[in-house]
Amino acid sequence: MKKWILLICGTFLLVLSFWTLYYAYTPKVGPIGNGPNDKLVWFQSITQFVSGISALFLVFNLRKNNKIN
Repeated sequence: MKKWILLICGTFLLVLSFWTLYYAYTPKVGPIGNGPNDKLVWFQSITQFVSGISALFLVFNLRKNNKIN
């Protein structure tokens, strides 16, 4: 059961990292404003991407060692 939760969370974080970049840089309707904060957008995206990759590596490593069924 743990491997499925980790697999779903890792996949969700990977998708969320790409969606964060897409949403931040798509044109919005309304006043122009200051635009996206590039440092914050890239920090969030990279953090989510690394977390997702780490979760997937953890799933495959634990599966290889047969620690979880």
